[in-house]
Amino acid sequence: MPKRHRTKVIGFTTEIDELMQLADLVVSKPGGLTTSEVLARGAAMAIVNPIPGQESRNSDYLLENGAGIKINNLATLRHKLIQVLEDDTRLASLKANAKRIARPNAAFDVAKISLA
Repeated sequence: MPKRHRTKVIGFTTEIDELMQLADLVVSKPGGLTTSEVLARGAAMAIVNPIPGQESRNSDYLLENGAGIKINNLATLRHKLIQVLEDDTRLASLKANAKRIARPNAAFDVAKISLA
């Protein structure tokens, strides 16, 4: 029997930054802001249902850089999450890769370049 992991499904919240700070793995669609926030916090992403275009490209980027896993079928969600959460080495690798590709100061960098 698999170990239990603390999970909580959350709808709209104004506390997303605080919640992501605590998360090891975020289950979400890979929209631009969500992907940026997850990477900035050094969490791994479990990618669900990316829409064609930007979300597909974000999904590819996360997968190619080892910062996420993809859930192609919601019926496999539980199994895939358990696999990652029970493998400390794999989870640590996903999180390290997220930190490696994160650009938490991107907005400031763009502003500096624009003002220069």
